[in-house]
Amino acid sequence: MFLSAFPNLYTSDINRSLTFYRDLLEFEETFRFPDKGEPEHVELRLGDSMIALTTYAAAKEGSVSAPTPGHPFELTIWAEDADRAVNRLRVAEVPVVIEPKVHKAGVRRSYVSDPDGNWLAIVSRNK
Repeated sequence: MFLSAFPNLYTSDINRSLTFYRDLLEFEETFRFPDKGEPEHVELRLGDSMIALTTYAAAKEGSVSAPTPGHPFELTIWAEDADRAVNRLRVAEVPVVIEPKVHKAGVRRSYVSDPDGNWLAIVSRNK
């Protein structure tokens, strides 16, 4: 059901962060949204590890109350089917913060909360 996970770091200057992670630390850019113009979300890979960078403005625009002190990132978890995954978590009484819906990047996304109140994005390809 769940496929992979990676941290999504919020940034005030995505180009500065790209210079650091991509150019200095040699992460490879694997996804960018939007694909033309100024990015608001970029995914990067280094070996078997992956991170994402998202601007503060894009996070707030996406109905996420992030970031807040002590919560400077979210954990993104890719699933086969976001709706089914969220329903499974709901049955286990995991708080659903934002119901699954189509994001402008073309994925299906929802937010749940872990026991400490950290938000986890549950994401799948939009079918």
